[in-house]
Amino acid sequence: MVKRKTAGLLILVLLAGFTSTLHATAQFKMGQVDVIGTPGTTVAVNRFLGVPFAQAPMGPLRWAPPQAWNSTQTVYKADKFAPACFQGPHITNWYKGVVAGFGGDPETVVSPKIDEDCLYLNIYQPSAKADKPFPVIVFIHGGSNKGGWPYEPNYLADDLAAKGVIVVTIAYRLGVFGFFSHPDLPNSNFGLLDQVMALQWIQKHVGGLAGDPGNVTVMGESAGANNIGFLLASPLAQGLFKRVIHQSGGSGLTGRSSRLAHLKLGDRFAQQLVGTKTPDTLNKMRRIPAEKIRLTALQVYQDHYFDAVVDGHSVTRPLLESVMDNSFAGVDLLIGSNDDEWLMYLDDDPDVPSWLAENVTAKDAELLWPLLQPALEPARQLDLLITARSFVCPSLLLAARLSERKQQVWVYHFLRQRQGELAASMGAYHGAELPYVFGTHDAWLPTDAIDLRLSDNMQSYWLAFAATGDPNGPGQPSWPSYRPNQPTVQILNNKIRSASHSSQSLCDVLMPN
Repeated sequence: MVKRKTAGLLILVLLAGFTSTLHATAQFKMGQVDVIGTPGTTVAVNRFLGVPFAQAPMGPLRWAPPQAWNSTQTVYKADKFAPACFQGPHITNWYKGVVAGFGGDPETVVSPKIDEDCLYLNIYQPSAKADKPFPVIVFIHGGSNKGGWPYEPNYLADDLAAKGVIVVTIAYRLGVFGFFSHPDLPNSNFGLLDQVMALQWIQKHVGGLAGDPGNVTVMGESAGANNIGFLLASPLAQGLFKRVIHQSGGSGLTGRSSRLAHLKLGDRFAQQLVGTKTPDTLNKMRRIPAEKIRLTALQVYQDHYFDAVVDGHSVTRPLLESVMDNSFAGVDLLIGSNDDEWLMYLDDDPDVPSWLAENVTAKDAELLWPLLQPALEPARQLDLLITARSFVCPSLLLAARLSERKQQVWVYHFLRQRQGELAASMGAYHGAELPYVFGTHDAWLPTDAIDLRLSDNMQSYWLAFAATGDPNGPGQPSWPSYRPNQPTVQILNNKIRSASHSSQSLCDVLMPN
């Protein structure tokens, strides 16, 4: 492992407005409550961990919109992470698989405590005082909306915040606790409602942290990015953020979940839990222990994806419709995906013809085959197809639509692979960009000077975008904006350059604009 290099020139520019005075105490006001934080892993950052933004969504508040947190306390100690929202070992096992894939010891991965009382956020605040408010980045974690937590190793934001931005990482209800539909419930998307309430909390309180509530960037990866797509279209989230960083998402546009299907599953789930439906069914379900809820959901919701659905409240129409007719929020956008999003999830005998037969028309299959470069191994062909269909193509569509509205739009394609034979077998995998963005290169990740330089470049791009809507800055390779008539993307690899996306021809077939 090589020593961490200093950040690029752009970061120095962002820090130029800081004074040398540090906050004597990590503290801010939350209404009448004094919130006391703790120093971060660097003296340049204050941490406020486990700050409540909503009441515990359990008992009568299970499967209900979140309720604002109120306290009779006058002092709240925010010095430790709160429990993760209720879930199984989905994400812990993912981390163990990745660690093992790089030759590390998977037993070093520690599962968090889980609880239904989980609606807390974590704040990383630059400790230096600034002449003007800090831009704010709000991070929404991934995990297929059924796992994950806001303080996973890849999401610890001390390094990023030290460079001049307030970073807030938020929790939200997951799986059947967060994305449950039932005929007796007017709402469906409780996890999405949690995200809206967290953003409302930030609007109300971030000014007390020297943050700018008028300059909030929402950043998400995987399911977190998909959720941002629904926030863009939700009437409840309008005005709560100005910019979006969208990493390795997009599949929410394909409309995998429908409320009708959710309602049928919800009825079946209720019957399996409490038997024949009665007027008291939901109240009975709310009294059942959370672990029994989770285990029963494993049976009923097997292979189900917990996307948000059109419930007429938080989501009023299918996301793709909103994107196609440009009826969603106009924001600045930095968006992209990785080169091998699906490689690690393929089985040992990838069947490209079967995938084509199941997912596209015979005519489109004929068009796609020549684009798959027959000399490639079947695993790479299938990886290209699934990565394009689920990540690249929806992302390029969203970029094109926002660009047509004269928003600032920037697209990246992440290709960097870590050094070594084991790393090469995983490629630029799903989530591979996160350590570069947060500056959290785990000890088990083979990291060299190229990785650290790329990490500095990416942090500079992300920080400049959050501050101004434009990732370009002094000392950085120029990043051209994305336009439908000039669809240039930034290639993030050993060397940074601009080019057309290598999967553009696949997208012309799979998801034409």
